Amino acid sequence: MSASASFAPIHVRNPRTGERDYVIKPATPDEVASTADRLRMNQPAWLDLGLEKRIEALNAFADAVQDNRQAIFDALCADTGRVLITHIEIDNLRHMTDRMAGFARDLIKKEAARNSAVPTIMARTQLVPFPLVGIISPWNFPFLLGMIDSVPALLAGSAILYKPSEITPRHADPVRECFAQVPGLADVVDYAMGAGPTGEAVIDNTDAVCFTGSVRTGRIVAERAASNFIPAYLEMGGKDPAIVLESADLERTAQVLLRGSVAATGQACQSVERIYVARPLHDALVERLAELAANVTLNTEAPDKGHIGPLIFEKQLATIQSHIDDAVEKGATVHCGGKHVDNGGTWYPATVVSGVNHTMRIMTDETFGPVLPVMPFDSIEEAVELANDSRYGLSANVFAGSEEEGVEVGRRLNGGVISVNEASLSGSVHEFEQEPFNLSGLGRSRMGPAGVERFYRHKLILSDLSPEARNIDAYAEPATNA
Repeated sequence: MSASASFAPIHVRNPRTGERDYVIKPATPDEVASTADRLRMNQPAWLDLGLEKRIEALNAFADAVQDNRQAIFDALCADTGRVLITHIEIDNLRHMTDRMAGFARDLIKKEAARNSAVPTIMARTQLVPFPLVGIISPWNFPFLLGMIDSVPALLAGSAILYKPSEITPRHADPVRECFAQVPGLADVVDYAMGAGPTGEAVIDNTDAVCFTGSVRTGRIVAERAASNFIPAYLEMGGKDPAIVLESADLERTAQVLLRGSVAATGQACQSVERIYVARPLHDALVERLAELAANVTLNTEAPDKGHIGPLIFEKQLATIQSHIDDAVEKGATVHCGGKHVDNGGTWYPATVVSGVNHTMRIMTDETFGPVLPVMPFDSIEEAVELANDSRYGLSANVFAGSEEEGVEVGRRLNGGVISVNEASLSGSVHEFEQEPFNLSGLGRSRMGPAGVERFYRHKLILSDLSPEARNIDAYAEPATNA
């Protein structure tokens, strides 16, 4: 591909209609560099405002988002083809800002002077933000997963250069207008529209980068960041397991597993993608999941009518179908769903599959669709071994008759968050730190205090308060007798 072709206009597909009804012009490396220079120039004034003024500015931005809610909603709905989750994405901003502001206030207390272990030496920590942070956000939650990095970076005093996914870029224009309404904030936020080559330019022109997306692209981001000697905070794919113990409540478990697998059409990193169930419960659970899944409706008629929307990324259909076909060829049984629905856009029904094993891609590779593969186990040891037999480790889920039993199994699982008797509780609880295992992520937690602290470097200032200087005699070798 020629350099000029890399920056040709991108025609964006509407996931509901299949039409390419929106066009973006990718930013070139020179344009990204120019934008980065301007943001760097403005960043010191943003930092000098102090934390409380920055909090005021971000609260004003949250107000502007609510004032312009309809335009942002319409853009996100066109981007993703869904309604309820779009409302959740927008509503989450205020809560996120308040939570991160509280963490930031606690963090700056670290800057107070304090005694060191040496009585005459006083220590002070200065929190120094990265001047310019690059944000490369994904297509599955376009607004929320961009703001989850942007808000804490701005609170820390950084400027941000934000590249939304070229798959879901429509929301950038109305959100940019909201930033522009806030004095000071408008000077330290800008967007770089485009695909991979634009993202590379963002990495090359920033001091730290946050990336959410696939492992394949995450490797590229990490390698490029490393070559530039800048930190990369990576949140990548998942293949989250659920272990269902024999003591679990079957009906509750089935209801939760269905939601945890098909909500957002399964297009969430923390979706349940593998289900391991105690053999005595296997047949009953598969039967109940199939009954529930058969009643999951698609919103083909209208975005606000139906349980799940279309597949946002057209190429994801091929991945999902290849996983189903591979499983069937190797002996698996599809109980419901299993074939896409073409209604202009691309929909995939809730699909339940049994007779699966770890020779099948459906149990090893990220599917990212509304698919529930179910496999029996004969002992807790086997269940733990199967759950941990993955190159991913974002989160995991355990269903048990008691919290104690679930927690005990959860302690043995590889994952940044373990949910007991629920699925993907990390989507509801944000005040605690969590770090993915294996290929699911790298770098500090984006939740809890680390969500803000990762954008600071810690500078230590040491003051010697002793009345007399230590001279060179302190280092003289002691005399020895000949």
